[in-house]
Amino acid sequence: MKLQVKDSGAWRNVLTFDPERRADVEAASSALLRAAGCGKSTLRICSGETVLARCEPPACTWRPA
Repeated sequence: MKLQVKDSGAWRNVLTFDPERRADVEAASSALLRAAGCGKSTLRICSGETVLARCEPPACTWRPA
């Protein structure tokens, strides 16, 4: 799986992780997004080319894609 960020118009890979670590990655990345003030940045989790979830401002919480 991949964690990706979009803050300037294009999706960028942040890290690759094992599926069993998904809950940890979601918790840590949403906390980081909130700590940064959410702004315009959006996160998503992908498996291959399939988007599984998104974390977007203003709530900065994960939702199924």
